Amino acid sequence: MTLADARVEQPALRRYYLVPSTRSAAAGEGPALEVLEQLMGGGINSYLYLSLVVEKQLAVTARASYHSAALDPSLFEISVIPKPGANLSLIERCIDEVIAGIARNPASAEDLQRAKTRLTAQVAYAQDSQELLAHWYGRALTTGLCIEDVQRWPDDIRAVGAPQVHEAARIWLDKKRAVTGYLVKESTPQHWETL
Repeated sequence: MTLADARVEQPALRRYYLVPSTRSAAAGEGPALEVLEQLMGGGINSYLYLSLVVEKQLAVTARASYHSAALDPSLFEISVIPKPGANLSLIERCIDEVIAGIARNPASAEDLQRAKTRLTAQVAYAQDSQELLAHWYGRALTTGLCIEDVQRWPDDIRAVGAPQVHEAARIWLDKKRAVTGYLVKESTPQHWETL
């Protein structure tokens, strides 16, 4: 889907996959999707960032996010801000290549450990913020989880193995489960017909 508007100053590409939330996922799927999120788009060492920003120099930034807290199925989002003049279709093909690579080849032990360390470090940092802790517990409790689920989360993340992440990418990041949107600057004025 493409949305064009004369007011757009910065084009963007977003892709949303329909995936299970932590509550609706099978055992182990939620944590695997969280680790997959970190591997794909959780910072400057992530696969999307390295491919699109560093190697191919097509984007200013690239990230992924998994919206784990929901009562029903949720979303896995890929978001890219292209460099000026970059072709959005080419960026989309590069995203597909990154996903295909993860779905074909399990993540390396080093990449997997880095992603899990980043996720579990959030628990340590959250101890310094009562607001963030309240948010985590409140979000869990309002989506059908319990206090024990929140307390067990770091162990669930540490237990994720490369085969689980590989399987999550293969099953849930299927393009048939996704919608991709382009936001672009409108280059020619639109003439609307009146009824």
